[in-house]
Amino acid sequence: MTTAYFYKNTNSRFLAISGRDALAFIQNLVTNDVNLCTENKYIYSCLLTPQGKFFADFFIFKNSEDYYMEVHKKFYEDLIYKLEMYKLRSEVNIIPNKNLYSYVYFGDLAINNVLIKSNDPRNLKLGKKIISKNKINTNIKQIYENEYHEIHIKNNIPYSPFDLDQNKSLLLENNFDNINAISWAKGCYVGQEITARMKYRALLKKRIYPLVLIKGLPKNKQSICENEIELGKIISMENNSILAMLKIELAESKIKSQKKIKTNDGLVLDFIN
Repeated sequence: MTTAYFYKNTNSRFLAISGRDALAFIQNLVTNDVNLCTENKYIYSCLLTPQGKFFADFFIFKNSEDYYMEVHKKFYEDLIYKLEMYKLRSEVNIIPNKNLYSYVYFGDLAINNVLIKSNDPRNLKLGKKIISKNKINTNIKQIYENEYHEIHIKNNIPYSPFDLDQNKSLLLENNFDNINAISWAKGCYVGQEITARMKYRALLKKRIYPLVLIKGLPKNKQSICENEIELGKIISMENNSILAMLKIELAESKIKSQKKIKTNDGLVLDFIN
């Protein structure tokens, strides 16, 4: 039996979107297909700028006729402001909700009487997400945000408050096309044209890779150079796990030849399979 542990999302914030136009309003804005969001099933999605840059990410779930967004507090106020700006004449209400609690559980654990319990839609290795109207008390091990972040890094999944730059980051460079965040069939949304162009015209030149530190003392945002050739830079790190933005051609050559990265300043890095 797998040892159970949990993460409490103390930085999660919630808002409800209700009203006659709620579905159409959200569907026309976000990257994923809101029609996939049903009772007890999350979707993961983003709001982009018109230039296709990351603005905020969130989970969406449905309860009765209302749609709820769970977003990290770093993006919460900006997201509400942007939704209110886009609302115009739509018949929707955007209401903050302070009466929900968010948890992530790993391993075998029976928990009942919760609002939503479902696998994280990005990757099964990110555990089961639980939303409850009440605090959940348990005596199993609790992990904290840095440890939760490390799980993301090892699975090549950006943890937005640490790894993404608002109004700058591009989804395809950050592996969002592989974590069920984008619907390529739903039609238009804000920033859709640029995102689709990057995919279908093969414009992607760099993307994130998970690395493990073998030797050295890396720093956040440190350039990764080998033999005077710049491969990319470190995005973030937790313990010996590193998330790096690398040039695809150079990174894939390393992976194919099973060679480690040996930087000019003494780092030795290897790719996590």
